[in-house]
Amino acid sequence: MDRKLTWTLLAAITLFTLGACTQKGMIKGRLEVPGDSGTKPVAMEWKEDTFDNSGTLAVSLPGGELFTGRYLQITSTSTMDSLGTGWGGWGGWGPYWSDWGAYGGPWMGGGGYSTFLQNYSGKVISTLFGNQGDVMRCRFQLANPEEGMPGGGVGECQLKNGKKIEAQF
Repeated sequence: MDRKLTWTLLAAITLFTLGACTQKGMIKGRLEVPGDSGTKPVAMEWKEDTFDNSGTLAVSLPGGELFTGRYLQITSTSTMDSLGTGWGGWGGWGPYWSDWGAYGGPWMGGGGYSTFLQNYSGKVISTLFGNQGDVMRCRFQLANPEEGMPGGGVGECQLKNGKKIEAQF
């Protein structure tokens, strides 16, 4: 076999193997609408990046709006640069809602980056953008942070209009 063909086959096998390592899963969500006594099921899906503590999250609401964006699992080694748009709903770099209690306090209260890492390790944050112009923010507490999203967890998402999604995976 010639050298070029060998390298091409090796590259193809490597890419196939890396692609096979990507994990994805579903999150069971229930949409709560203010003033409405019932809840509605919400389709949520995550897809993990191969080599870091992040990935993509997609949420489809019963009314048809689709939200997509990146999520980030906070670890003790997370850098400020890695927060990017995942932190958009809490860090003042995007839509900010002050009513999410403890998730706003340590960072917004001036505790500093090390306090933020200490309080948020084992959690996943995300800001999602809808195809109809709305914005959603999500936060999850992982059941087993060493396993990341595949290990499951619980959390919630909130739209600026007050609608909330309770989630479990």
